[in-house]
Amino acid sequence: MNQTNYLITRKPKNKFLQKYIAYYYFHVSNDDQHSEAFYFYPNYMHALTIYKGNDVEIDSEQKTSKVRTSVDKDKLTFLYCINLKDKIHVDLQGTYHKIGIVFYPLGINHFIDKPLNEFLGNSFQKIIMDTIFKDHILKIKKEQPIEEQIEILENALIAVMQPFENKVLQTAVREIILSNGTVRVETLEDIAFTNRKTLLRLFKKHLYATIEEYKKMVMFRNSLNYALQHQELVNLTDIALYSMYYDQSHFIRHFRSITEETPKTLLPKIVQIGNEDLYWHFIDEN
Repeated sequence: MNQTNYLITRKPKNKFLQKYIAYYYFHVSNDDQHSEAFYFYPNYMHALTIYKGNDVEIDSEQKTSKVRTSVDKDKLTFLYCINLKDKIHVDLQGTYHKIGIVFYPLGINHFIDKPLNEFLGNSFQKIIMDTIFKDHILKIKKEQPIEEQIEILENALIAVMQPFENKVLQTAVREIILSNGTVRVETLEDIAFTNRKTLLRLFKKHLYATIEEYKKMVMFRNSLNYALQHQELVNLTDIALYSMYYDQSHFIRHFRSITEETPKTLLPKIVQIGNEDLYWHFIDEN
């Protein structure tokens, strides 16, 4: 590609990958003087982010990442983020090549060789990917057409794909999403034919979250998506009712606890990237 900077979203092409991956995004700068910073917010669709040719500094406690140009043009950094309840700050300077893989719930579990809680040390960190996966990713160049980058990326994913099946957990996650996070744990026990202890163990093992954390994240994200997709048509009461909050005040309190701003002040600042539910709040730090 010949653009200096671009940010493009694409759906998976491979029919098997379409079951587990919602979309990819390709974020590139070829400008040494480029400066960009943004926040992103909790989502139950987690992302594996790949940086090529960058030095990446992560502060898991402060929820920040700094990305700078590396002298090693082939340096690979893999980040995985389970953003349960905070906004996360990203600061990009100079040239970079960033690829995001946004997984459906439990999607990442089909591409790792151990439970998620053994794969991660915390919810926002650098991770080690399989050597086969890395070897494929090294073939991706930001100058290549997007379709060629996708083909290499999907070959990398297919090379490490493996079965993951847990019907109890899959049933519980589906019900939480369908209920917008309002389903009671007692109901999940009945629907999934199991008990609270087993559910909690499975959530921590394969989702790196408690049931209540996951429910709150689903409720927040769905309300954010709905508000941004309909902000010209709905008010805060409509959003609260659609998202099944107790009332408008409950929605505003939950929103503010995560974003540190009210919906009224923040929603107009958030930008949709591409055609997917990728929403970032770009900030001016000059």
